[in-house]
Amino acid sequence: MNKHFQARRMPRMMPGIATVLNLALLCGLPSAVQAQNTPSEVSYHTHLHDTLIDLARRYFNRVEDYRVVQQLNHVPIPEHLQPDIDLRIPVNLLRGASVTASVISFRGDVRLGEDRHAASQGAVLTEGTRIETGATSFLSLRAADGSVVTMPSQSVVRLSRMRRILLTGTLDQQFSVEHGRLETTVAKQVGPASHYEVRTPIAVSAVRGTVFRVNYGDGPSLTEVLGGTVAVGAPGAAHPQMIPLGEGAAVAPGGGIHTEPLLPAPAFAEANRLQAGHELLFSLAPVPGAASYHLQIARDAGFQDIVAETSSVTPEGHFANLPEGNWFARATAISNTGFEGLPATQGFERRAHALDADIGRLSAHSWRVTWRYSGDAGTHFRVQMIPIDKHGEPLAKHPGKLALDEDNLHGSALRLDDVPPGPYRWRVGAISSPARDDDLWTPWREIRIER
Repeated sequence: MNKHFQARRMPRMMPGIATVLNLALLCGLPSAVQAQNTPSEVSYHTHLHDTLIDLARRYFNRVEDYRVVQQLNHVPIPEHLQPDIDLRIPVNLLRGASVTASVISFRGDVRLGEDRHAASQGAVLTEGTRIETGATSFLSLRAADGSVVTMPSQSVVRLSRMRRILLTGTLDQQFSVEHGRLETTVAKQVGPASHYEVRTPIAVSAVRGTVFRVNYGDGPSLTEVLGGTVAVGAPGAAHPQMIPLGEGAAVAPGGGIHTEPLLPAPAFAEANRLQAGHELLFSLAPVPGAASYHLQIARDAGFQDIVAETSSVTPEGHFANLPEGNWFARATAISNTGFEGLPATQGFERRAHALDADIGRLSAHSWRVTWRYSGDAGTHFRVQMIPIDKHGEPLAKHPGKLALDEDNLHGSALRLDDVPPGPYRWRVGAISSPARDDDLWTPWREIRIER
């Protein structure tokens, strides 16, 4: 099992490819075509005394671009506009004021900017900032509209556009996944001109308030919809394909779209809720059709502060070196086609509560039980031994009774003198003080005492 989830190998951007995946939340939009066109244009409702020339001077990047709007809207005289009409204006003509994002949390080796300086908590991110996460490294940021973007390990994302459109007061935000993965929870966008977009070299995902993931790897660009309904189409498509919650869309370099249902969320075993020992183990119910499983650990239920992740071809995940405290685990199943399925989340308590023990001869008549423990300082120990027969069952003359039960031990060893020869079953327990229901025992082991 690979202990660290590796982002799938990413190709370089292929010249000449212009495939686009447009995804727009359909809530409040009268048609799929309007949803697709929303990112490229805004609508301005004219008022008395408005003129096209005056609007251009105040809100356009270049005054002369009024001619584009004049032609698009069939305005006969740019010095006069009829009030109470809606002007269509391309977004790229409009002047904007810069907005910023900020780092919510990060772990490991996260680099910012072209100089690749180390990330810091609360760092302000401006338009054009490049973000790179190393192996077993993670970052979450909050965009200007309150949306949250989470980057797992080995991913590169650029904040391509971070602006507030002066004409409408709405936001225009674009995130470019150069390679790797990104998950985002998009805040409800205010006003029809608001624009929130995630790009890969061969796809664009534009939304108005939803939850989705983007994965750019070998071959197609994958988008997995976890909330809302989106429209998917190549550039200029008149009738985008609707992708509902729980489905994934793969856009190929040639523009073809493949969709399929996302795999269901795997169920966690109840035993996962208390993790005690040197290594954490999470067991999942197998998901039919799963090629592998992806597990993440975070401090919060929203997984904005991810601290570790792993992948496995079996329905389980192993983690190590996690401090004590309350944590959250999230698991997904990944299909043969590469789509990551719906997530399952489980809270758990971590206690560095590990115990191991040995038994060895000291002399002809003496043995010593030793143990190694890490965990609560107030713990004491208990050693038990049961005489057994050749089949490993307790001897008939001692049914269910212990030959030895030494409790309230402190230190790390117990000397046994003059133990009658024969086979025994033995174990050591770490007993919490005050008593709790999470006492830790080694497995029962067998030994033959000989003279």
